[in-house]
Amino acid sequence: MSEKIQVLGISVEKCYVDEVMDNINENWNRDDVLATYGVINMKILLAAQKDEELKEYIDSLDKGVVDEPEVLEAANMDDMRMEEEVLGHSFFATLFWYLSRYQNQIYLLGETEEEANAFFNYVKEKYPEIVVLGKGSLKDGSEDDCDKIINDINALAPQAVLGCSGDFSIERFVKKHRKKMNTRVFFCLGERAEIQKETGVKKRWLEKILEKSSFKKLVSQFNEDEKN
Repeated sequence: MSEKIQVLGISVEKCYVDEVMDNINENWNRDDVLATYGVINMKILLAAQKDEELKEYIDSLDKGVVDEPEVLEAANMDDMRMEEEVLGHSFFATLFWYLSRYQNQIYLLGETEEEANAFFNYVKEKYPEIVVLGKGSLKDGSEDDCDKIINDINALAPQAVLGCSGDFSIERFVKKHRKKMNTRVFFCLGERAEIQKETGVKKRWLEKILEKSSFKKLVSQFNEDEKN
């Protein structure tokens, strides 16, 4: 039985980067179902405490990839190899190396048009071997916007879709529409400092500090309640 990482009542399978990539390879040539992968960080775990849809999204992932050391600490996970991978954002780096190495055809998705353009510019500059078939944004997340994105993806039939987001609209989009999309794998990458830094849209330090504080307090309270 696979070991689980459990934080705030949410569990994901413990897996190293090479195990995630092996799973991606297994699903790459399947055409019967869309495989989904997403990062697990403090922000999504905090949001999922008040959002059942996000909990269901996390549970539905083929693999969830821990992306912050605070999550490992909260899970009392003493694993040097995993900690090194998390601190080095190894999944993000390995994924883009893989897509670049095999010149995969992808579609990029952002929450806004500005974010989609920033994501596109980042990929074209850093990984020119990757073939970007198209890009789009969810805008206000209306059914019309979602239908347009689904139609774009189905017309282009990319091998993979990569979403970069901050408010979880892409995660909700994947949860609701995964059966409608003509692609093999979907990666929800969350907020990416690598991309934000390149485009000058830096996350505020105060916001991050408050997020860490809220997360640690909630984990402490949750664990105390579990003991009682």
